[in-house]
Amino acid sequence: MMSYFISRGNLVSEVGNGETFTISYPHGTNKGTFAGSVGHKMLLGQNTLLEAPYSFGLTFGAEDITVTNLSGAALPEGTAYYLELQTVGDTDRIPGINRAIFARVAYINLGAPVAADSDAIAKSQTVGAGENAVLSMTEPDVPRNIVAAWTGTAVVTVRGKDEYGQDMAESSAAGTTFTGKKAFSRIDSISASAAVTGLTAGTGKVLGLPVSLQTEAHVLGEIQDDAAVATKGTFVAASAEKPAATTGDVRGTYTPAADPDGNKSFRLVMVVTDPSWRGLDQFGG
Repeated sequence: MMSYFISRGNLVSEVGNGETFTISYPHGTNKGTFAGSVGHKMLLGQNTLLEAPYSFGLTFGAEDITVTNLSGAALPEGTAYYLELQTVGDTDRIPGINRAIFARVAYINLGAPVAADSDAIAKSQTVGAGENAVLSMTEPDVPRNIVAAWTGTAVVTVRGKDEYGQDMAESSAAGTTFTGKKAFSRIDSISASAAVTGLTAGTGKVLGLPVSLQTEAHVLGEIQDDAAVATKGTFVAASAEKPAATTGDVRGTYTPAADPDGNKSFRLVMVVTDPSWRGLDQFGG
């Protein structure tokens, strides 16, 4: 059962889309109470439910909380709001102990990923504006990021699925190269916004995580071939931004210091405060 605090009130003036209003912290809480928390909800009036970060945003400040309206419409003056502010964890507090929750330690097996291959997914080819590249491989050995390069300025978009079958999409900036931040388990298409030549696409060495990583500090250990890792890898925590084509991975990623080669095995030991949380919904394009 998730733990949460409630803040309620009425809007003192109209709040346009993209505009903000501030609220005080619920009694006995402060910025630290909500560090790393997700899944906040807000009920407007009797029947309009908003969810963060899709239709509203929260910024926890030193003195108060700033709420950003992302609903796409103005919120009328006088509207009653009921804000459910979640705290970290999937259970109630530990009975008899203040300021502590139950958490789990997860042993995550990332396997022995093969070496990154810059053209494993698409061999060098010409792709017209809005057209899809011919794919030579659609399923990476493990969930991992996608890389691409081409000649001619364009935005390249990769579409596919994550390891739980959710549709996902990621786009490059306008340019001639792309190093993805999201971990794909399947590739369905790769398209270009403008005609390009020499387009190649392949796999990188950024590995996807099966559970949400709140912060690198929750990683207790890295294991390579049954030994503790001496040189630490690079972790990127789960993205808390409203998912879009250019945001990060919704569960987070790990890039081992030693390049994958199909022989090295990688495992992680992590604190997981909410095993049921698989991150925000993927951006499907």
